[in-house]
Amino acid sequence: MGGEQMPFYQFYALVEPREDAFFVKFPDIKSCFAEGKTRTEAVTLAEDTLGAYLSFCEDERTEIPEPSSESDIEVIQGTSLVQVQVNTDQYKGRTP
Repeated sequence: MGGEQMPFYQFYALVEPREDAFFVKFPDIKSCFAEGKTRTEAVTLAEDTLGAYLSFCEDERTEIPEPSSESDIEVIQGTSLVQVQVNTDQYKGRTP
């Protein structure tokens, strides 16, 4: 295995509580977001969405943005920042 890198990515996401749900968005990838009834569900769905999106980008040879550092992301009051990690091998063949 000649030095091949694993398709592993880490992006920060913002978790925003809403009236009856939690909304998660990735500042670096505008089209990637999720919503869930609980914070845990929303982050899990966001992880799946990110994994499927990045896997699609790899398959289509679309440029994947560089993840921002934690200090570069503005966190407004009421939201929280989470780091989402995915291995795109787990998402091959899934549509974003």
